[in-house]
Amino acid sequence: MSPFNTLPARRKRIEQGARSPPREPVILVPSPSKSLKAVLALIAGLILLASALPVAAREGAACGVDKAVRFGGVNWESGEFLTAVMRELLERGYGCRTEVVPGNTITLEQALGADDVQIIAEEWVSRSDPWKKAEAAGRVVAVGHPFTDATEGWYVPDYLVHGDPARHIRPSAPDLSDVSQLRDPRYVALFTDAEQPGKGRFLNCPSGWTCEGVNSAKLKAYGLSGAYVDFRPGTGPAMDAAIVSTYALGQPMLFYAFAPSAIAGKLKIFKLREPAYSKACWDDLTSRDGAHRQGCAAPPAVIAYGVSRPYADRAPAIMAVLSRATFPLELVNANLVAIADKTATPTAQALAFLKARPDLWRNWVDPEAADRIEMSLTAGPDKNRATGTGFPPGWTLSIRGPVNAALDQLVVKHGKAFRNAASALLVVEVFVERILRALPWWLVIALMTGAAWAGSRRLALSVSVAVLMLAVGVFGLWDLMIQTLGLVIVAGAISGVIGLGTGIACARWSGLKRVVTPILDIMQTLPSFVYLIPALMLFGLGKAPAILATIIYCAPPMIRLTTLGLEQVDVEAREAGLAFGLGPLQLLWAVELPMARPTIMAGLNQMIMAALSMVVIASMIGARGLGEQVLSGIETLDVGRGLEAGLGIVILAFVLDRVSQGFGAATPKS
Repeated sequence: MSPFNTLPARRKRIEQGARSPPREPVILVPSPSKSLKAVLALIAGLILLASALPVAAREGAACGVDKAVRFGGVNWESGEFLTAVMRELLERGYGCRTEVVPGNTITLEQALGADDVQIIAEEWVSRSDPWKKAEAAGRVVAVGHPFTDATEGWYVPDYLVHGDPARHIRPSAPDLSDVSQLRDPRYVALFTDAEQPGKGRFLNCPSGWTCEGVNSAKLKAYGLSGAYVDFRPGTGPAMDAAIVSTYALGQPMLFYAFAPSAIAGKLKIFKLREPAYSKACWDDLTSRDGAHRQGCAAPPAVIAYGVSRPYADRAPAIMAVLSRATFPLELVNANLVAIADKTATPTAQALAFLKARPDLWRNWVDPEAADRIEMSLTAGPDKNRATGTGFPPGWTLSIRGPVNAALDQLVVKHGKAFRNAASALLVVEVFVERILRALPWWLVIALMTGAAWAGSRRLALSVSVAVLMLAVGVFGLWDLMIQTLGLVIVAGAISGVIGLGTGIACARWSGLKRVVTPILDIMQTLPSFVYLIPALMLFGLGKAPAILATIIYCAPPMIRLTTLGLEQVDVEAREAGLAFGLGPLQLLWAVELPMARPTIMAGLNQMIMAALSMVVIASMIGARGLGEQVLSGIETLDVGRGLEAGLGIVILAFVLDRVSQGFGAATPKS
């Protein structure tokens, strides 16, 4: 027992203390318990957290939102680059979380007006109705200028006017300088459209871009709408790929372009002169009455950061950054070339810009944010964003560079041969389409109805086919349906021949089947979008690459089901045919193909449905028809247009499906 707990011991200690010299008082401190240690640790943690709160609060307030700041994911190179740079500045300098919402100009501007998107890094101010309406209602605001002196207009490759001695190209249009000259039949023939040889081709913007409607109005105002095809490429990357590949081949081309862009930074192009801008002319071009009596150059471009008004009010610090962040135009073009050449992603190029030009961006942000950005850039890999599974970076392998380099070399060395093959394919497609156009509408309906009756012997089905085909014309989609039907017929015929022949060969030789099967697996599982860009680069924009991409996509079911149908033919039937002295070809024609017909026709049916499913996708590389209308409806948020064209595709799919199913039945139904 402790002596401090007994009274005698305490008295004795006092007595001893009276006789001894005075000493310093002893303070007894009990040993801290575990609970006390936990409390002390908690207090220390709170103190550290409190010391960090001012910075965190300041950064959170600067961002203006508790959630991620949403950038509009515009789909052209300069917009992608500017978006990437501003995201890095906000994340590294102000601790913001950011994300990109993909979309086209119209949809993103509407989202900006609703504060679903907070920033569009490259907004061409007052060019579109959604922006004008949102600006008038005070829902959006233009802040700063990402760059100045932007240009846009109609261009041709410079080698058409001045030649290119390095590539041994002589000028084919040395006198061309003005859009008024384009009415000359010589230039119409120079820019001939492969799908409509009697006309020239003007490569417009993709549907949904503001410039697309303006360029269409200019064609009418300049008196060129009857001489030139108003060709819309479907998407921005498709437009760029078409320009780059045509330029690489040294061929003539008339197209719309703007700067800054990778096209302006990489290629030497010549801008055609237009009448000077006037407000009256521009109002006429952008009016909805469709008159378009006069054409002129575009007004001086006003480019700003488009910001939703609520976000601008919540985040003054970010608005200050945007108001100061102006890039030299030449610098933007130079950075875009690396992105267009596939040597860097927009994010990687943004980081390269930040590391190379602190003298520029340090003037945009406050000093504390600039120091944080500088530290994060020199600290190594980016820690702001999730790194996924943390797979070792040294183990990664990319085939992107070699594949792109090989494709570029293929275009340069053999591009003309591929374009010639595309021209031959277009001759067939144009011939089929002309036949379909030459037939009276009522005869086409009668032929479809007769085919449905011949295959099914069902009156209700035949009448339904007739009514549905008539509905296509009532909706005003007849011409577009003919274009789509021509594409499906050509692609289906080629796929059918390839599929039937390959299927027969696979059924005959098991070794070939083992080789072909994994190839078919790849063809059916590889996303169909992957087919489009190589086809576009090699064969150009339009129906030729669309047909080839459709063949790749829809041939596999025909091959598989042809093989399956022939493998399922009864062995006894084969033996009976051989007993009667039939040779291999006679046996195939008289016994095996008739018995495998239901399965083969099922393959044909699946092939047709696959071809129709590619119609909308192929419109992204310039295939015309119903698919282009669906894409245009999506890009411009014109629900009615998209629904009408979608119903046309459904009707055509229903008709072709029921007709092919009827002929695929073992015996016609009576």
